[in-house]
Amino acid sequence: MPKGKFSASDVRAMERDLRETVLSWRGANVYDLDARTYLVKLAMPGVGEKKVLLLESGVRFHLTAYEHRERTTELPSPFAMKLRKHVRAKRLEDVRQLGQDRVVDLRFGSGEHCAHLLLELYAGGNLLLTDHTYTVLALLRAHKF
Repeated sequence: MPKGKFSASDVRAMERDLRETVLSWRGANVYDLDARTYLVKLAMPGVGEKKVLLLESGVRFHLTAYEHRERTTELPSPFAMKLRKHVRAKRLEDVRQLGQDRVVDLRFGSGEHCAHLLLELYAGGNLLLTDHTYTVLALLRAHKF
C-alpha cells in the first residue's frame, strides 16, 4: 500500500536528504503539473547536472527523475510564473523543517534578495512564496474564515 501523506519524521528525513544532495544548486525553472503539484528544476553550475524537486501541497516533496516537457499550448499558471521570477538563478541556500511541524522552508538566495518557498504538508496544504522578511508575495490557496 503506497504512503498517503508525509509525517513529521518523513519531513525531517527528506530535509536531511535535500541538504546532502542539492544544497547550493541553482533554481533553473519551475513547472506546474496540476493545481497543487509543482516541479523545481535545479542545476549545478559548471557541471551540467540537473535534478528535479517535486512539491505537492499537502502531501509530499522529494527529488524525482520525472522529466517535464514544456507544453506548447498551455501557459504556466500565474503562481508558477511568480515562482519562476523569484527562484530562477538563485541558489538553494537552506532547507529547514519548521519545528516539529509538517512545514518546510526552502530558501533561495541570501540577504535581502532571498525568497522563501514554504510548503505546508498538513490538511489541504499550501505553498507560499515570501521575501526575506517573510512578507507573503504569492500563495497557492487563499483561505477565508
